[in-house]
Amino acid sequence: MVDGPQSIVSSWALVKWVLIAAVWMLLANACNRNDKHSDHADSYTCPMHPTVVSDKPGTCPVCGMELVRKARSGEEVKITEDIARLTRSTNEVVMSAVSTTKGEFKAMPVEVKGQGIVTYDTRNMYTIPARIGGRLEKVFLKYAFQPVKRGQKVAEIYSPELLTAQRELLYLIENDPANTSIIASAKNRLYLLGASQDQVTDLIQRKRVELTFSIFSPYDGFVVMEDALVPTIKKSSSTSSMSGGGMARGGESASASGNAAPMTVSTSELLREGNYVSAGQTLFKVVNTSALRVELDLPGAQSGRLILNDEVDLDLGNNNIVAGKVDFIQPFFSDGEDFVKVRLYVKNTVELQIGQLVNARIRLKPVEALWVPRDAVVDLGLEKIVFIKERDVFQPKHVNVGIQTEGWVEIKQGLSSSDEIAAHAQYLMDSESFIKVTR
Repeated sequence: MVDGPQSIVSSWALVKWVLIAAVWMLLANACNRNDKHSDHADSYTCPMHPTVVSDKPGTCPVCGMELVRKARSGEEVKITEDIARLTRSTNEVVMSAVSTTKGEFKAMPVEVKGQGIVTYDTRNMYTIPARIGGRLEKVFLKYAFQPVKRGQKVAEIYSPELLTAQRELLYLIENDPANTSIIASAKNRLYLLGASQDQVTDLIQRKRVELTFSIFSPYDGFVVMEDALVPTIKKSSSTSSMSGGGMARGGESASASGNAAPMTVSTSELLREGNYVSAGQTLFKVVNTSALRVELDLPGAQSGRLILNDEVDLDLGNNNIVAGKVDFIQPFFSDGEDFVKVRLYVKNTVELQIGQLVNARIRLKPVEALWVPRDAVVDLGLEKIVFIKERDVFQPKHVNVGIQTEGWVEIKQGLSSSDEIAAHAQYLMDSESFIKVTR
């Protein structure tokens, strides 16, 4: 009987430990199930706002976009070379389906277009000086651009020096006619003072001293002001059209249209009756318009292509074309811009007028180089770029360009004939793009 209660106590202890073990087993299984459920739990985020995260699908509380599931372990996308090229910044590469082209290495006939102005031929500008000092008693040239003929009387001058020279000659002829050498010296003195041979002959025949001597023009042309400036094209950033006035071949005013400043008009006055002049002073300036000069201003980049005797076609308007040849080439730098001043002389002056603007087309010798269409080159101001195609992606590249003609651009450096480039480069950029150019 003693063993009975002890046996009952032992049985209850055994049951107690069995129950405790079962509870621990149930708890362990529950934890395992929770861990497995947490491994397979998905989270969702907003593509525009990565800080928004949710454990179930829905919409973004910020922008309203639909939430997308985050990638699970093992679902990450492998970044290949092609994907890396497409994911580069848009200012480095552009993906597009525009047409492409390649440069052509060929000899291209080149035409350079420019605008010029008709000016005086300085080789045909002359001066009528006063060989003696005195007072102008009469002046026959009254206004600027007045036509003058050779041998025409332009003024009459009173000079004490001329009076003395006339009296000396008459005195020698009357008192020492046999002294031919001294008489010849007296005649030469009058010649040096501006007297013509007819005037000296008339003096000897009349044997009477003239108080005034006539001054004759030795040239044909038109009278211009003493400080008159040669017409030039004014460099201006304005794109407005202005007129250029000047002297026609017959002395009439002529207008010309184009981007240029009008011809400068001098404010000085011609000499009038009663003016005193000194020996050597210029009385009048005469310009002969039988041959005129046309000056063209071209960009400095074209200076290396121009040579003397290049043929030039001058468009005077109304399909009137005058031919000429390049006579002089001079580099210029003005207002921060370098350009080339090209000068040519023309003989056909019937249709030309001083100060008239003309359009010129210079035909250069064919240039053998790599040429691409003009639309394939983008001008960024300080540099020119093209878009080279590599695996369906266009990448901008800097190039050095030369002259342009008939829709083609010369490529000096930065491109080869095997490179495939975008035919219309402007389609690959917008007005606010900043292009990172590779060199």
